[in-house]
Amino acid sequence: EVMALNKKVENWKRAIIVLHEIYGVNEFIQEQCQKFREADYDVFCPNMIDKPPFSYEKSAEAYDFFRKNIGFEVYKKVSTSISKLKEKYDKVFVIGFSVGATIAWRCCENSLCSGIISCYGSRIRDYTSLTPACPVLLLFTRKNSFDVHTLVCQLQNKPHLSILEFDAEH
Repeated sequence: EVMALNKKVENWKRAIIVLHEIYGVNEFIQEQCQKFREADYDVFCPNMIDKPPFSYEKSAEAYDFFRKNIGFEVYKKVSTSISKLKEKYDKVFVIGFSVGATIAWRCCENSLCSGIISCYGSRIRDYTSLTPACPVLLLFTRKNSFDVHTLVCQLQNKPHLSILEFDAEH
């Protein structure tokens, strides 16, 4: 089960689901989880690829594996996890990176979610019809593989949505 949430519940107030990039739960994602633990969140980080992480040098292989074996429909399992966690927590947040950001965005219509941060989710452009039911922050780099400005224009008037563009690499 991709969304196995087998961590002991310690902080009954705030939970966060951290969604990884195509590479899996690598050192970067582990560092992000630790930052949230230090900020007093209970952190849930499902290994959506269900295997050890790919190295950054294997990006093509990692992308191919994600596309063929996981896909963006995994958001349904994440959304179910949000609902289950909301039974125990006052606040349930989601943060996603790259493909994890797009998966997080696809959960935005779940009104039980307390908030979402999506970091450089380029495939969000495939899901512009969604209307957030919770606060969402989308972070995009201006230097990207697609037209960020057009996407921002398509999304900017949606409720509960904030978008930041900044100068950086993906």
